[in-house]
Amino acid sequence: MLQYETMFIAEPTFSEEEIDEILKGFEQLAAASSARVLKVEKWGKRRLAYPIMRHEEGFYILMVLECPAALVKELDRRYRMNDRILRHLTVRVENEAQLGPSPMMKPRPEREEIAPEAGFAP
Repeated sequence: MLQYETMFIAEPTFSEEEIDEILKGFEQLAAASSARVLKVEKWGKRRLAYPIMRHEEGFYILMVLECPAALVKELDRRYRMNDRILRHLTVRVENEAQLGPSPMMKPRPEREEIAPEAGFAP
């Protein structure tokens, strides 16, 4: 089976419980299609580059799946049917997907570490 990364942006008004319910529904859909969910990352609320449906922020979720192509079509259909999902994107991973934390999940370097290298005085 092929590996896919799928990301969706949900309305910022979602609570953690509602996000977990949506993810549980997608995981159950994957299990019914004999697919595997390899990784799920909740990136949290982030500012959007431009307003979408009058929202300035969105709740970002990334999932890595190993599934047949038919499941990708069904996921796309369900994303479009859910009015509270602002945007979505699914791409096929050519090489093995990175199962470790994505760069967005890694902590940012501290300002004190960056300032001396950049030539700024603290």
